[in-house]
Amino acid sequence: MAETAVTKISLLAFPDFADTVERIHKVGDSLVEDLEQVKSLYHSEVVPPNTGTTRIYDEYDSETYAKLKIESGDAEKAKAIKGWSKTMTMRRFAAEIDISWEMRRTGKDQQIISKLTNLAKFVPQRMALDLTHRFTFATSTSYTDMDGETIDVSMGSDTPTALVDSTQDLTGSTDTYSTVITGTPSFSKGAFEIARERANTQIVSNFGERRVVNFDAIVTGDDPATLDAVRTFLRSSTDPSQTNPGVENTYMGVARHIILPRLATTAVGAYDSTKAKWWFYVSTQESHGYLGIWEQPNLKSPTSGNNGEDIHNDDWTFSTRGAYGICWVVARGVLGSCA
Repeated sequence: MAETAVTKISLLAFPDFADTVERIHKVGDSLVEDLEQVKSLYHSEVVPPNTGTTRIYDEYDSETYAKLKIESGDAEKAKAIKGWSKTMTMRRFAAEIDISWEMRRTGKDQQIISKLTNLAKFVPQRMALDLTHRFTFATSTSYTDMDGETIDVSMGSDTPTALVDSTQDLTGSTDTYSTVITGTPSFSKGAFEIARERANTQIVSNFGERRVVNFDAIVTGDDPATLDAVRTFLRSSTDPSQTNPGVENTYMGVARHIILPRLATTAVGAYDSTKAKWWFYVSTQESHGYLGIWEQPNLKSPTSGNNGEDIHNDDWTFSTRGAYGICWVVARGVLGSCA
């Protein structure tokens, strides 16, 4: 049955149309629920204008302990060393939606609002995907994204390594360290204890000294069994490995659970079952992942008679733009079970 066209009398009426679009677009980031979750695993900064399209992130390190000072003797100088470096490169993203004259004048609220809401989410959704894919492709040094571009996800090193790799190099020692959770188990109490042991032994300075770091996040995808295992483990009021009532769960609140629903995806964002059980143990304090924002997601709005209006058919083209870069300097602070 054909629908009857309705003349608009709401805020989406023709004179206020562009203002309405602006209001919808300003809440775009909040419409992408997992963006803030994955951003919390990175150090974010806004890149000032006119400072180029790249940023270099350097790691600097020093010895850990003070040395004995004898009476009247000079204090021993602490050694410092430059760690690894990584270059972040800006990439700009865009999306457009056309809205016809007929829809602007006679379309129903929900039709138009749906289109505009989708437009507001395009750049934040791509950012969430790209940030998550540093974990999705944690065992690789590069991958080809949905645009056919080769994305470098290697760590800064003479011999590039993946984020999750058993031989991470140091600049001041021939020693190496591993970011692999031994045995790559699915999440469980026993698996978490293995991850804690790795956190105790595999976090080292560039001089090979053990560093004491607080690991505060368990990162998973949205696999139901994995979600249930983590939630039971962290929130149960009793020991999660047994059923005796009144026994304290010593793991309650030991870490926050960060859920990345785009973790088990391919480079184009399709579901990838092979990564559904992957999980990570992360120190957000120690992590060396960086997000640089060159251009916050923004809207380009047409008006009657400007370049956003197609003179041949009166369509209005609404466009969104955003520019950012991502890099991970070293893997220290991330442990992964990726199998």
